[in-house]
Amino acid sequence: MSEDRQNTDLGKVIAVSGSTYQVELIRGEACGACSLKGLCFKKDEPTVFELESELDFKVGDVVSLEIAPAARVASALLIFGLPLLLLLVVFLLVRPHFSEIVSIGISFAAMAFSLVIIRWVDKRYGNRLKVEIGEVHDYPHE
Repeated sequence: MSEDRQNTDLGKVIAVSGSTYQVELIRGEACGACSLKGLCFKKDEPTVFELESELDFKVGDVVSLEIAPAARVASALLIFGLPLLLLLVVFLLVRPHFSEIVSIGISFAAMAFSLVIIRWVDKRYGNRLKVEIGEVHDYPHE
């Protein structure tokens, strides 16, 4: 597998309506091995993007999905940085007022609450993620 393919998200065109395409994300090997994949995708449900393109694709085409690097970084910071930040900040704020074990418990509760915040941000702003369709790829069929 080439390095270019490893760094490219691929999707399969599942429906065409004029210049609007429904593209199902093909989850890579890294997704299958990741224990946090439940945060990125709904369990056992395909991830489908509805995208506009002037390029001509047909159902079954495997295409590259281009996601802006800034969106990737922002997503990673939200998913991994926010829980860690809340854990540390809340611990530092409550530690002077409570015992260490209670402070740790409150900190972990705040970290768990960050998952609620992440879900809210995803529902509210997730559809604004800029994804574009690139060229057609050869891809081994399953």
